[in-house]
Amino acid sequence: MYGNDSTGWSAALAPLLSAAAMALLTTSTALAASPPSHAERMHALALESFRAGRFPEAYGRFIALAQIGHPASARYALWMCEQGLPLFGKNWDCSQDEVADWADAARVAPFSVADVAAAADRATARRERR
Repeated sequence: MYGNDSTGWSAALAPLLSAAAMALLTTSTALAASPPSHAERMHALALESFRAGRFPEAYGRFIALAQIGHPASARYALWMCEQGLPLFGKNWDCSQDEVADWADAARVAPFSVADVAAAADRATARRERR
């Protein structure tokens, strides 16, 4: 019954495996052919803004999508918030609660907004001493 011959379990599973493979193929083809969701279109616009150097616009778009749980946008919003001063010359507005929510959406560990602000203050103080 459990052999590899045509009367064994492998012969009994063959039709099931074929059906499962067909279902996966049909599903992946349908997903590939489906138009992008509204969130994906909005994320593409946010990326376009970012690439064009319109960082405040991009950040606003990323956080709007992060607030509804869009993972990729949440990662960008977190990164922009955390790296605001060193990379963009300004601190982006984000609260610790927002960072926690965005980190959940992005499935990453949150960072401390207070630590980011303290690091920015230290960097500003160093620049002013020069």
